[in-house]
Amino acid sequence: MSSVGLSEERIDTAVGKVQVWRAGTGPPVVYLHSAMGEGPGLAFLEELAGTNDVVAPVFPGFGESEGIGEIDDMEDAVFHVLDLLDQLGLDAVPFVGLSLGGWMAAEVATRYPERVRRLVLVNPAGLYLPDAPVTDIFGKPPAELAAIMFVDQSHPVAQMMHALAERYDDPASMSEIPLELLLPMVKSMSATAKLAWDPYLHNPKLARRLRRISSPTLIVHGSGDELIARAHAEAYAAAIPEARIVDVEGAGHMLTLEKPAELARLVREFLA
Repeated sequence: MSSVGLSEERIDTAVGKVQVWRAGTGPPVVYLHSAMGEGPGLAFLEELAGTNDVVAPVFPGFGESEGIGEIDDMEDAVFHVLDLLDQLGLDAVPFVGLSLGGWMAAEVATRYPERVRRLVLVNPAGLYLPDAPVTDIFGKPPAELAAIMFVDQSHPVAQMMHALAERYDDPASMSEIPLELLLPMVKSMSATAKLAWDPYLHNPKLARRLRRISSPTLIVHGSGDELIARAHAEAYAAAIPEARIVDVEGAGHMLTLEKPAELARLVREFLA
């Protein structure tokens, strides 16, 4: 399956201009990114664009999207997503969400199930399980985050995080880190903290609302995920009617980066 490069659009919304990455033709599918803010150059999206019209909005506070000052919590996030879909002319569409984006997609589907045709949750956050807490990501040095997020520490993004860690351990060299590398990470963590600092990466009300999701749902779990345990995928699957889980071996939390072709294949088969 040939891949298609993404192009950028800027959309005026109620909270400001937001970036939207888009590529491909065919049935539309919306991708909601993780706390890492992945988008341009993401091989998974380019693979999926070989068969679909991929729409990947950049959430306020990530990338060049404005408006994080107008977003206070996940409730605001849901309505921002819905407003953006309205502006893009997208009514009932499939959603694919990774981690924070999976949580956001599930929140949309519990409130407005008719807007979500099919739902793919990849290592989703959003739930609190006392026996399987989500690993804390705030305040950790980049090398520790790489170990949590990736199975393959030789992946280019993991390697970049390890390189940053060497500077992180030497405050005198922090000023040498290019702003184009450091600023996106700082912005992404700041925006994530605003959405998910307290309570940490979950909504206490979400678990009992998941029964409202009416779309066919696939939950994809990276077998090597050190951030969110498989128990979370199991809890989602138990609460969402007829949801099923697929495990991807050799992938960690950032499954979209480590196994883009395999994930794209799973999504295409599920959407078909």
